[in-house]
Amino acid sequence: MITLASAENVLKDVYLGVIADQINTKTNPLFGKIKKSSRNIIGKEIRVVAPIGINGGVMAGTETSTLPDGVETPYLSFVAPLKNLYGRFEISDKAIRCSANDANAFVNLLQDGMDSLLKASVFNLSRMIYGDGTGAIASITVSSGTVTADYIDAVAPGMYVDIYNGTTLVASNVLVKNVDKSTKVVVLDTTETLATGYKLYVHNSKDNEIIGLRGIVNNTSLYGVNRANYPIMNAKTYTGTSATTFDEDYVQSIIDDLESAGTNVNFINCSYELKRLYQKYLTLYKKNIEYTTLEDGMKVITHFGTPIVPTNQVKADECYFLNTDDFTFYQLGDWKWLEDEGGRILKQVSNKAAYSATLVKYTELVCQKPNGVAFCSNIPTTVSE
Repeated sequence: MITLASAENVLKDVYLGVIADQINTKTNPLFGKIKKSSRNIIGKEIRVVAPIGINGGVMAGTETSTLPDGVETPYLSFVAPLKNLYGRFEISDKAIRCSANDANAFVNLLQDGMDSLLKASVFNLSRMIYGDGTGAIASITVSSGTVTADYIDAVAPGMYVDIYNGTTLVASNVLVKNVDKSTKVVVLDTTETLATGYKLYVHNSKDNEIIGLRGIVNNTSLYGVNRANYPIMNAKTYTGTSATTFDEDYVQSIIDDLESAGTNVNFINCSYELKRLYQKYLTLYKKNIEYTTLEDGMKVITHFGTPIVPTNQVKADECYFLNTDDFTFYQLGDWKWLEDEGGRILKQVSNKAAYSATLVKYTELVCQKPNGVAFCSNIPTTVSE
């Protein structure tokens, strides 16, 4: 006989480890490359020191010279609050009762719910890694009642969003009913009058998401430090022109810039459009195309051994050059079910004949060397043959 207690045991003992592992391995290749750590967490904050120079205690002198004084490496103190990531699973009381005497039916019921939770968690965590921490996923344009998004790959049917005009909330908890990838048209379940320039945010997530690559590049303040005061906090940015070609020479020039500043690039993250363009240049000039297989099994092309990894979370004309060793996901443990004082994880949903369980993780992404990141934009995505 299947009961709530036995359902909880299955969620704890069977599904928790599986879904945590699947989120950690299937989110995207960049997530898989970044190390995870539970160190440097004090209370609800991450506190990390980042060097902003070199040891000054080096000199050349005579036998009787005074020895060098400045032996301490200067550091910046990074302070970042742990972000709260949640994923909710819901099952109706009727569904539990219908499968109470059929273990196979109950397993299938849980499996469907876990698959749905996994898909949503992977999508949103992948999106956040490339975001700026604000939770904004798109700006909209409205014409004759039709809503289009400037960046469609961060929006998916089934999401619930909040719509803002600047800092003013226009509509809350709005269902995304449909997304047309080809036309960038979004159908939103709201009666509010929308206007061009409004922004979509994941429901209840405004300013609460982890700081991803876009935030590391663009945010005025990062980890409590005003980037204007410290050059080390500023990523290198490159803006393409109509004459820019995303080929071997261009890629190598960015790598050379970073390496001359002390960063060893081991990961190039771009759009699928730029990946195909780079590959097309290699084909046009009859050059060998080298491949490597990443830890998650994804096969990608390389630039002299450095993987060029495509993702739909980077805009078509953009690219990041990274040393993933400079990044850490600081976390207060891995994914866990949210428990009450009695250790229960399945709780009745208020005013509904259903029960829910919530996955939770407390984490933040920290880059200890922001000036070791290169961000390229406005790169032409076509090639003249």
